Amino acid sequence: MELGIYAHPWDLRALDAHGGLRRLCDLGFRDVALAVSYHAGRWLTPWQKGSKVRFLEDGTVHYRPRGDYGRLQPKESSEVRGSEPSPLEWLCEHAPRTGLRARAWAVLTHNTRLGELHPDCCVQNAFGDAYTYSLCHANDHVQRYAVAMVRDLCAHPGLDAIELEAIGSLGHRHSSHHDKNSFPANAFTDALMSACFCGACMRGMAELKIGEESLGEARTAALRAKICSLLAAHFDQDCMSVTSQKHTPQQLLDQLQADVGHDVVAILGQRTISFLKMLMTMQTERPSSIRISAQTNFDSLRGNAALPFAVVGGFVQECAMTVYGEKAADVASSLPHLLAATGEAARPAAPQPALRLCLHPRTPQYQTDEDLVTVRELCRQHGIGSISIYHMGLLPWRTIERAARVLTA
Repeated sequence: MELGIYAHPWDLRALDAHGGLRRLCDLGFRDVALAVSYHAGRWLTPWQKGSKVRFLEDGTVHYRPRGDYGRLQPKESSEVRGSEPSPLEWLCEHAPRTGLRARAWAVLTHNTRLGELHPDCCVQNAFGDAYTYSLCHANDHVQRYAVAMVRDLCAHPGLDAIELEAIGSLGHRHSSHHDKNSFPANAFTDALMSACFCGACMRGMAELKIGEESLGEARTAALRAKICSLLAAHFDQDCMSVTSQKHTPQQLLDQLQADVGHDVVAILGQRTISFLKMLMTMQTERPSSIRISAQTNFDSLRGNAALPFAVVGGFVQECAMTVYGEKAADVASSLPHLLAATGEAARPAAPQPALRLCLHPRTPQYQTDEDLVTVRELCRQHGIGSISIYHMGLLPWRTIERAARVLTA
């Protein structure tokens, strides 16, 4: 089993106290994925010396941008210092010397700093509210920004792979700072509050082919109005108590699709696939040695992968499946759904991507070696050749050592 680990620049500095990159290699790790574009957060870092709580800089990058990003300009983090190598340059130089591969872990559309500066580039729900933590991947400025970032990353000698996170736009479920509401979470509300109706998405949906004809402006506007109507009615039903609900979330979603006459979720999901294809048209420009990994996770609304593997197989070399927060038993139940599309539907002739499982082996989900053994054997059973541990800075050091020992056995 190939083992990798996610890290931030300060994790790599603190790692010196535990033997540096060489220690990771000795534990059985084969690659380190460095965050090169990240968002805000408050992190408890249990094994690092001195301060234990770190507030992350919002929407900054840990490399030196050199490309043409257009309107959305990346901001270098405080970790990019003067004439010193950037964190990514440092990793690309030192990782291969110790037998490790360097990966660039790039978060694309999750960027509150840029969203607040450019709200017109953000996801807008059916009511017109902008989600400033989520850039809309259908927007031309966002696409230019993402392409420039991938090109800049590809220019780093010694880089083995680029792992793309937040390839599609983040929806309502991702939440925001001190997120509050009085409604129980359900797939219906999350899906419809996540549907983007910014100008770029409205135009894209109007041009979307449904059978032999385009959806058109009138039906796109009708879809938006229907979503507003259904959500307003749903909120009104829930006003007095949860028990007042007359329909299940799936029944409401079925009603919407019957009214509109099309699979609404499929219509909205096509934009994510189009965005990924646009990014992957660059593969003739990048060094052939650099692999592209697409991160996906379990979509409870559809019971399937958020990014259909059979579709992306011709565009990426690896699919990284995140199962953060899930117990071993939950991973066992999720994997068949995550893998259901591999090798079959849209691109049967395309080479299938390698598979990687991204695991957060924290407590209380992973309290014993047996829990980790279960996940390891599930990966072997389903042909998953790599596991990435999330995250070097968040886990106790003894947990990192235990996970490495069990998963590589």
